[in-house]
Amino acid sequence: MPETRGKWGDLIPDTGLRITEVVDQGDALYTPGIFNILHNGDFGDKAQKNVTGKTGFGEVKRFEDGENVPELSRYKTYTTKIAVENYGGSVDVTKNQIEDRDFERELKEMKDLSRATNLSIDKSGVQLLNGGFSTTRDVNGYRVTWYNDSKAQFSTAHPTVVPNGSTQSNASSTGITLGHDNFETARIALDLQQTDNGDPMAMTGQVKLVVPRNLYKTAKETINSELTPETANNAINVYRGEVDLVSTVFLDGANGGSNTAWFVMDPTEHELHFETRQAKRLEMDKNIKNKVVTFTVDARWANFSQDWKGTWASKGDNSAYSG
Repeated sequence: MPETRGKWGDLIPDTGLRITEVVDQGDALYTPGIFNILHNGDFGDKAQKNVTGKTGFGEVKRFEDGENVPELSRYKTYTTKIAVENYGGSVDVTKNQIEDRDFERELKEMKDLSRATNLSIDKSGVQLLNGGFSTTRDVNGYRVTWYNDSKAQFSTAHPTVVPNGSTQSNASSTGITLGHDNFETARIALDLQQTDNGDPMAMTGQVKLVVPRNLYKTAKETINSELTPETANNAINVYRGEVDLVSTVFLDGANGGSNTAWFVMDPTEHELHFETRQAKRLEMDKNIKNKVVTFTVDARWANFSQDWKGTWASKGDNSAYSG
């Protein structure tokens, strides 16, 4: 049976304490920041689950005295099936290495394994943005689950479950680049999104502008300059202080993303999630025949979209797009 971290010390005195220490150092080196973008939750005690939603009733209707109160309708949205995925790593240490205290490299690797798990949480979550222009589920080595409307997360033609309802877009069909005027286009498009049955969304609070590091300077100027950065007429920047900026290297082309794509999200309305089924677990086991001790780190989580609403994106490359 695998032994927990609390039993590491029964191998060689203080060995467990040292490994515990370097694992904690790995946590200190890197703390996941993806929850500044995604909703963080607990997956529960199942390996998979189905999620769905429903539209509202819309508006109440006027009726004359003596008439029946008008009947209202609502509709169930698409059902999305979500499964958790396993992630982990291991390192082997021989008995002699432990007894001779010659396992500094393994200690460093154990610290790196711990750090890498936290880093992987960040990188896996960002794939909901990197992969959002297609329906491919495996993106840069991580599995993501998309909202089950058969379209990309960022699409120009999202269907609706409501009979005779209209399609909607949450992506730029021309790949507009990031800038003050184009951000205005994106913000209006986000604010005017509707429920599946055509009702206005309750967009509230500050939106988030999410960009790769290559666009950080442009993004900062776009939303935080005192005056409009693209004109010479000294117009005030209406977005100054009203937009949160989030930037991550995992969105850049060097890490499997794009140097030009940019995203706008409403934190209260978007449905992009990271949920944990099993938190990071650190264990060991010893092979009695060869005395090799194996240390492992593993976790189970899911990154998924429950809806496209509350998000908007552009590839930022000035190219036609119809996802």
